[in-house]
Amino acid sequence: MKRTLLLITFSTILSFSGCKKDRINNLNSISYGTSFGMCVGYCSNNLLISDLKLTFSKSKNGQASDTKTCSKTISEADVNAIKNELNMEKIAALPETIGCPDCADGGAEWIAINADGKQYKITYEYGKAPKELEAAVARLRVLKDGFKDCN
Repeated sequence: MKRTLLLITFSTILSFSGCKKDRINNLNSISYGTSFGMCVGYCSNNLLISDLKLTFSKSKNGQASDTKTCSKTISEADVNAIKNELNMEKIAALPETIGCPDCADGGAEWIAINADGKQYKITYEYGKAPKELEAAVARLRVLKDGFKDCN
């Protein structure tokens, strides 16, 4: 019985210690956005998560940019859920640009992470998040969609 308990304890410690390098310890901010170059109206959207605050902004293309900004709070549990979807080792291995974002007006999507003293920004074709980011991007899209009434 003692041997089994010792084995379970040792396995648990090893499983947690092996994940530390992949996880975010100190998150400064996460940004997520979309843009479309050949578009009329609010063509660029940006969501920033920092200090348990969500800030959403949308802007028009052109010389006279009309930007709308709205804010909400976010729970620490929601921020942690997004953090848990991000594997920093895999993100660091991604190129800054994937595919041909906004070519032929297909749109661009991006995620930027400022954590543990490092910054990463990955831009990819709209709707085609790399598998390393899919789960986090899905959560960020839901948060962004919560600002549909931002006027």
